[in-house]
Amino acid sequence: MHTIKSMVLSMRPLQWVKNLFVFAGLIFSQEFLNPEKFLLSIEAFIIFCLLASGVYLFNDIIDLPADKLHPVKKNRPLPSGQIPIWFAALLSVVLIAAGLFWSMKLDTGLFLVGATYIVLQILYTFALKKLVIVDIIVVATGFLLRAAAGAVVLGVEISSWLLLCTSLLALFMVTAKRRQELFRIEAKDTPPTRKVMQEYTLPFLDEILAIQGYGAVLTYAIYIFDPSTSARFGTKYLGLTLPFVIYGIFRYLFLVKVEGRGESPEKLVISDPIFLINLLLWIATVIIIIYFR
Repeated sequence: MHTIKSMVLSMRPLQWVKNLFVFAGLIFSQEFLNPEKFLLSIEAFIIFCLLASGVYLFNDIIDLPADKLHPVKKNRPLPSGQIPIWFAALLSVVLIAAGLFWSMKLDTGLFLVGATYIVLQILYTFALKKLVIVDIIVVATGFLLRAAAGAVVLGVEISSWLLLCTSLLALFMVTAKRRQELFRIEAKDTPPTRKVMQEYTLPFLDEILAIQGYGAVLTYAIYIFDPSTSARFGTKYLGLTLPFVIYGIFRYLFLVKVEGRGESPEKLVISDPIFLINLLLWIATVIIIIYFR
């Protein structure tokens, strides 16, 4: 049982929260109440859980020496020695192969998105994570590919403004993660486990964090107030969802800069009751306006 628990933990199930971006296409394509489309989105979600877990294991193997020195990562099953390297490598291959095979059987476009995600993550592990700013963009691109996967599997198009908003929100969360990592390093006066962190400064990350937050609000506002959006959904009331987005970004900034959280975005999203309630209210409001207008 201990081995099974370590194996599951090494797959980082908490990180699967990120894969909820897959459902963006389902909600905004007006197919949320379509059982067939809903099941397709569920399959795409599971596929990305398999792919992401395989990538996490692969990354843990490559970063093993550095993770052993990290105050949090050293407790993961692989760095702590709870599972052997050969087992982690085998599990990584099985998960990625299963995800790609499933995606290929389900939809060619989904397979291409999944394969792009894998290639990008491998490049990130070996090279791109060492490049300042590029490392943030690559991680954020992973979120965008999840949203793209959800749209591709349904055969629908997502507004360019909505995709841009998704990209900025992803950049916002990844930048906040880097900001808090650097804040912890400087506060405890400990050497960074990654060299790229030496290139960043807190004022710089705070500045681009603000730009990304403003950009996300602006692009979302443009999307919901765009006449073509109103015509598509047959309603002009999507503007009622804007306060939830603004509050959500402000709340996230508060949790990062005031409470010192944000180094683990997936934990922050589900552990802060106020943020979670606001998120659920936004989702409920969007669904009510689009589907029960």
